[in-house]
Amino acid sequence: MLADHKIIQQHIENGCADEAIRLADAILPQCSDDATLHYLKGRAYMKKGDWQQAINCFLRSEGNDPHGPAAQAREMLSDIMAFYNKDMFNQ
Repeated sequence: MLADHKIIQQHIENGCADEAIRLADAILPQCSDDATLHYLKGRAYMKKGDWQQAINCFLRSEGNDPHGPAAQAREMLSDIMAFYNKDMFNQ
């Protein structure tokens, strides 16, 4: 699983967010409680600018690991969205 995380991380860092999301989606059915996988998928959505999907992934990650990095990432995005465009919460 760690190798999968590294591959997804590399795709995100290389700007291949769609590929990172595709890989995460392919793996998630076997390990839906993997907080790191949901977090990485959220980061990929964040890279694409899809903040709502990113927050959804971060929330799933937090459900499995309340003290992981997704909590801080979600709070950061929530703060940005509250400042930038409050209407995005209602989509």
